[in-house]
Amino acid sequence: MISWHLDEDLLERYVAGVAPPVLAASLEAHVVGCAACRARMVPVVDLSRLDRVWDEIVERLDAPVPALVERLLLRLGIPDGTARLLAATPSLRGAWFASLGAVLALALASAHATERGILVFLVLAPLLPLVGVAAAFSPLTDPVHEVAAASPYSSFRLLVVRSTAVLAATVLLIGAAAVLLPGAPWLAAAWLLPALALTSATLALATWFEPLRSALALAAGWIAVVSPALAPGRDPLAVVGAEAQLLSLVVLLAALALVVVRRNALAAPLGGSA
Repeated sequence: MISWHLDEDLLERYVAGVAPPVLAASLEAHVVGCAACRARMVPVVDLSRLDRVWDEIVERLDAPVPALVERLLLRLGIPDGTARLLAATPSLRGAWFASLGAVLALALASAHATERGILVFLVLAPLLPLVGVAAAFSPLTDPVHEVAAASPYSSFRLLVVRSTAVLAATVLLIGAAAVLLPGAPWLAAAWLLPALALTSATLALATWFEPLRSALALAAGWIAVVSPALAPGRDPLAVVGAEAQLLSLVVLLAALALVVVRRNALAAPLGGSA
């Protein structure tokens, strides 16, 4: 049996919105089962306030549940809009990481199977970030390409934010796999500079051409350059030797400079001509 009812002071405080949270919750629980107190509350409660509260409830219930990547980005302090845009990136989804893991597992198996098998890993590792960044901007692979293009971000900022996120995630996964490579410890990092060079070159070419086409052209060029190391009697580690590292550094710096110089060309949709 209900042994108490709302007094005038408590009712006024609740209606004014100044009742302490615990007291307000107790009052709301009480009026659910007390018809007399509900009848007293109806004439004095601001109906527009109730409508706003109900609208907020409906909006929260109907809002889509953020994906794992988006929740992680939000916890890292990334703004809502940016987190949602990054979470929609094809190269930051589970399917991409599953495919990447399968490729790396095969490359590691090859590296441990034969003496020259390590070349498979060293050739593939620089290409994986390149493919990930290209897929993040291609209309053929990005299901929200038009939405991203219409987002309130400049093309240059969109390019930098998405590319950085994809590159960081991909490099971390490849780096974890590279630690398991046989041979000298320096091989675990030997792929990194070529990977950065190829990726930055793709971004530079994106100021002229569609990113996926640029990535495919650079991938073909990379394979053509390293293919002589596949020949019997050649040193397979030459693809990541001192000369290759120096050339990669030059390409990386030149490509980054070109991206900065041509950043205004990205005011048009990515892949368009300046």
